[in-house]
Amino acid sequence: MKRVILTVLAVCLLGPNLFSVDLTTLAHGGNILFDKDSKTLEDSISGTDYFYGVSIFGKQEIDENITLHAGFKYDPILRYTTYTTVEFSRDFYQIAVGPFFGTFNSWNPIMKSGISTSIRFDYPGVAFASLRSDSSIAARFTKSGDYMQEHNKISVGYYVPHAICSLNLITKRYVTQKTDSLEIDDSFTEYSFDVDIFQKNVPVRVLLSFAYQQLERIYSTAAENDTNKLNSVILGTGFRIEASPRLTILTEIDSNVYSFGKAGSESLSLSGSGLGMYLFRAEVGAEMHF
Repeated sequence: MKRVILTVLAVCLLGPNLFSVDLTTLAHGGNILFDKDSKTLEDSISGTDYFYGVSIFGKQEIDENITLHAGFKYDPILRYTTYTTVEFSRDFYQIAVGPFFGTFNSWNPIMKSGISTSIRFDYPGVAFASLRSDSSIAARFTKSGDYMQEHNKISVGYYVPHAICSLNLITKRYVTQKTDSLEIDDSFTEYSFDVDIFQKNVPVRVLLSFAYQQLERIYSTAAENDTNKLNSVILGTGFRIEASPRLTILTEIDSNVYSFGKAGSESLSLSGSGLGMYLFRAEVGAEMHF
């Protein structure tokens, strides 16, 4: 009987720590994007056509060296993915691997499988470097509606008092067989310098990002390739606000400073007045600690 009582007490006292989960929900929106339903070259961006989506993901620490990550994420280039990765960490490195699935981006197929891998080397308090690669697993397209997703990231960074600075290269690609004769290739490249600012015992962290982004959409047929391009200088700002021990508010916005583009051999027309002048990507949400 004593053993039963001790067991129940141990579960009650240690349960919250053994089974703690961090759950994050985000709402995404913006207007820096070509029309994903378009099948022909776009000669302008109005700035009043918006994208939107929702992400729900979380992580659980299995023990001091193993963490499970899983979720359902939206990205304006990659669309929706569902993923699960297992992260193994030691003092100087972290390795994560697991499957992901493109989900409900097409009715044929409904899901598209892939593999995600990442590695990070860390010299605590001095510098770090990380690599990430996500890619669909399949041969080239066999039918209309088929697609592939790719996401790669390289980062190197260093620590200074009250800030973490990093240089980043990010590429994303979503290629789909739109019809039997049309293939569309959406790609995104970002070169950025990020500064994550924090201070001990202050419940607010600020992320500043200075970036150059290239957005490209290629329409390929047997006869020709037509290309839309949008190049942007971006200023990004983000905040992590610890509202309570169990709740953190998250906000982030990438604001266009200057953009220019091409529609085939011609210049891409951008809005010169009204709301369409302001191009942005934004997300807002919360991280809950259970």
